Amino acid sequence: MTYQTLTEFNATGMDGMLVYVATVVPIFIPLVLFSFFTIITLATYFSQRRLTGRGNFFSSLSVAGFSTTILAFIMTLIPDLINTLTLVVTVSITIVAVIILLLTKGD
Repeated sequence: MTYQTLTEFNATGMDGMLVYVATVVPIFIPLVLFSFFTIITLATYFSQRRLTGRGNFFSSLSVAGFSTTILAFIMTLIPDLINTLTLVVTVSITIVAVIILLLTKGD
């Protein structure tokens, strides 16, 4: 299987390079979103834990979900960068995280 080179793709600028990588490696954008989600979740949880002595994992999960959803919607501004399935999964993870946060006993 031969890959398309960057010169054949005719991509200029940073957005063209991201679209090229997303075209050649389709799992790239979901991995970027997952790593962003994980970093935000852990950063907010441990920051909250350091400041208050205890952390609320579900609130950190909700904040990370909202942040990742905003990033995913920004990525939709670049044509062919993110597919609809990835966007739907991102929004559904955010909705599930918020529902879990609302259903857990708040301390």
